[in-house]
Amino acid sequence: MTPEETVDAFCAALTQDLNSCLAYIADDCVYQNMPFPAVVGPEGVRSTLAGFFEITGPVRVETLEQVAVGNLVMNERLDHFTPPTGKAFGLPVAGVFEVTNGKITAWRDYFCMRQFAEGTGLAI
Repeated sequence: MTPEETVDAFCAALTQDLNSCLAYIADDCVYQNMPFPAVVGPEGVRSTLAGFFEITGPVRVETLEQVAVGNLVMNERLDHFTPPTGKAFGLPVAGVFEVTNGKITAWRDYFCMRQFAEGTGLAI
């Protein structure tokens, strides 16, 4: 599987089920939503995303554009959410993934905290 195919499969799995997407995360993967601290490994990813999904509801990932060079994959996405306490919204996200041997070893997401706060109704 190419790095781009790995990221595509990961995003598709994330849309379906949080646990199944973790198969694409390396044990030493460093994941960071850039306004927040980094976490490491599948359990760090699970914990962080589970916390987000309590606020946002599950995610539906829509990849708008994607480019891959070597083991680096970058995508522009809309992450669609339906928060339990609000209305549905799409959050523009830029993602950067590093992939080695079919596993994501680094994942950084960049998004606007104002848009996240407006979408979720949280005062951040």
